[in-house]
Amino acid sequence: MQIYRERSADIQMRACGVLWSLSMDSADCKHVAQGGGCDAILGAMLFHAEDDALQVMALGALKVLSFNNVGKSTLRQRGTLSIVADAMRRHVQNPAVQSDGCVILGNLSADVASRSVAPVNEREVDVVVRGMLHHPDSLEVHEAACFTLMSLASSSANVELIRRNGMTRVALELAYQKHPDDVGNNIFTLLRR
Repeated sequence: MQIYRERSADIQMRACGVLWSLSMDSADCKHVAQGGGCDAILGAMLFHAEDDALQVMALGALKVLSFNNVGKSTLRQRGTLSIVADAMRRHVQNPAVQSDGCVILGNLSADVASRSVAPVNEREVDVVVRGMLHHPDSLEVHEAACFTLMSLASSSANVELIRRNGMTRVALELAYQKHPDDVGNNIFTLLRR
């Protein structure tokens, strides 16, 4: 991927798709992460930051990698939270970018082994909230965003960031109005924190 980075976003997108496919097999996922797959995907995202289709494919691959312990560790070390938040900000109109981005942010901030959640920054909370507002009818975006906010709210520092965001309550109320049966419990729990 490194050789063709400057030549074609299409080649990079296809390579992200191959890495996504390889990562779907749990036995291969750690090898993708350890073998430079995370770096290649993140590099493609940064070099072709405006390419919507590439971002969708790259985030799909990162989402799979973010569920794997080796992938998660590698992605955390590479500053992936910031890169994903930037992609979500740039491609706010794309629901796939929003839902996959939320899942990645949630996965990378949560540490199941230590039962803790890493603090995030205002920008990361803001892109999750804005994604909900830009996709008022998307159950997929709302479910991913509510789950991510719930996960982030396991940290008192993150709860404060979520509360300080002026649009959080509006986004949560919108999600509840549109999808009460699907996101209602997460929203009620989140509002009590």
